[in-house]
Amino acid sequence: MELKKNEIGTYTISEKAFADIAAIACSGIKNIYPTKKDSEFVSCKLNKNNELTVNIALRVKQGVDIVKLCNKVQDEVKENILLMTGVECKKVNIDIQGFESKK
Repeated sequence: MELKKNEIGTYTISEKAFADIAAIACSGIKNIYPTKKDSEFVSCKLNKNNELTVNIALRVKQGVDIVKLCNKVQDEVKENILLMTGVECKKVNIDIQGFESKK
């Protein structure tokens, strides 16, 4: 958990909360399909130095430029986590697990 202190007190942000933010960021991106329901396709891990790593398992629409799409997912996730929590995400790892032929 990320621990933050201010003049009033402290608060923590759970790894699950970070995963939820990443899942919400992914929900607005076209041509990707989560491999599991809800935010279970995203996992987050904070190391001893409070450095956040996000792992995302996705399927992508067949024929899409995977590199461009992955860059977009990484940017959106990193930006949303920073905007909502003030925490800089060190890594966003994406595991493409297959393709969808949905139109």
